[in-house]
Amino acid sequence: MKQTLGFLFVLFVVFSCTKSQNDTIDTLAIQDSLRLDSINNVKKLMSEDAKAWLIKSIENEFADPLFEDKNQDKKKVSIYTKNYEEYKTDAISIDYDGGMTEEAFKKKWTGKYDSKYAGMGTGFLISSQDWVKISITNCTLKGDMSTDSTMVFDVIIEDKEAKAKYKRDIKVIKSGNSYLIDDVLEYQ
Repeated sequence: MKQTLGFLFVLFVVFSCTKSQNDTIDTLAIQDSLRLDSINNVKKLMSEDAKAWLIKSIENEFADPLFEDKNQDKKKVSIYTKNYEEYKTDAISIDYDGGMTEEAFKKKWTGKYDSKYAGMGTGFLISSQDWVKISITNCTLKGDMSTDSTMVFDVIIEDKEAKAKYKRDIKVIKSGNSYLIDDVLEYQ
């Protein structure tokens, strides 16, 4: 009888520990799931915020320059990182007087940017020098290319009156309480 009671006691302890471990594992799985949901919600909110910023910033960048700005005294804030601004300025000036050669450009920027999509000899964001009214007709987050602080958007910039459409992948990074464009892959 003592052996049977002892055996039952040992079985009870084993099953109690197993159940306790399973409860702990279930609790940890629920906590991880909640944490992951919370992170995903923050990323979604951040990407929606970045998307709204990107659309507004691009459209403002090409707003009518003759439109009277009430804040003319204030210096215009760039929507680009300093590195990207220097890179694109170099790309624009290739083979112009005082500009660098294409080979020098590629050597300087290899590893930082993909010079194949730099838009050499063309302006920031669009290829034409003249435009009528720029609008964004598509701005979609490319989830496979996004991280916590960097997002890449598939963007169509369009000037319907000039019958021009520009497909771009635009890399946006978090900068303080706002965002900055850190790369633009120009496909046409």
